[in-house]
Amino acid sequence: MHQFIFSHPEVKQVTQPVLMTIKLSNDVDDLLVLACLTNPLFEIIISQVEGVDCALIIRQQSFINIEYHPTHHIAKQYDVTRLLGQGVRLYSRMAVSPRLCIEKLKQGVQILLQADESVYFSVCKDDKFELIPLEQDLRLLCEPQVLVVAKSILGLKPKHDETSASLAVHISELEQVRRDICDYMRGESGKIHPGISTELLKIDHLLQNKRQWLLRSYHQSIERPNLSKASNEVSLDIEKLQQKLDCYSLLAPIDVTELVNQLSDDFN
Repeated sequence: MHQFIFSHPEVKQVTQPVLMTIKLSNDVDDLLVLACLTNPLFEIIISQVEGVDCALIIRQQSFINIEYHPTHHIAKQYDVTRLLGQGVRLYSRMAVSPRLCIEKLKQGVQILLQADESVYFSVCKDDKFELIPLEQDLRLLCEPQVLVVAKSILGLKPKHDETSASLAVHISELEQVRRDICDYMRGESGKIHPGISTELLKIDHLLQNKRQWLLRSYHQSIERPNLSKASNEVSLDIEKLQQKLDCYSLLAPIDVTELVNQLSDDFN
């Protein structure tokens, strides 16, 4: 169902209680995370469980990293209990500010995992994310391709030293995907799920904001090719030269000034 947003499945062997830490990748743009928070951050399926040993099949969104640390801490109560073949997904809680969720992901969301004939999950000291069993997941969403592409374009983070030509390519890609969104919504009018329609409108608004930023950067790169220099540095240099010429004309003898003016006229 989430084939467009998850990475390829990975198998993780767990032989003791572990503390899972879910964090954002360092190079990810907050705009991409903002657009993807309505989807699950990861999905775990229990493929094997024998005593305290278990095997997990994990699929996750591309912008997060999952670290596993052995722990001796045992929770008194767990949020979700899973058996062989069952699974769980991690979502941001509804009615929680996306900005707060992103900040929490940057710090790291911790989940305690333990196996004992069953597999137990518990989110540690967090009220911004929740674990939902697969069979109880009512947020199922199969995103259209245009939405997936839009999120990938939104997630591209231009470098500050990119050339004007490179920025122009970014702007062209962004405008193309906005046209695709418009065409999709027009062509599928009346057929799109309200949730998808809302998501597309939100993404289009974020793309518009990014377009404005890219256009501003593009114009700055044209007017100011070298970021180490002020944009008005050339005009300042001309003003200084003019001031020097005025000083020379005041201090120089009249005949020298006339000679300079005559030579200047000859060159012109």
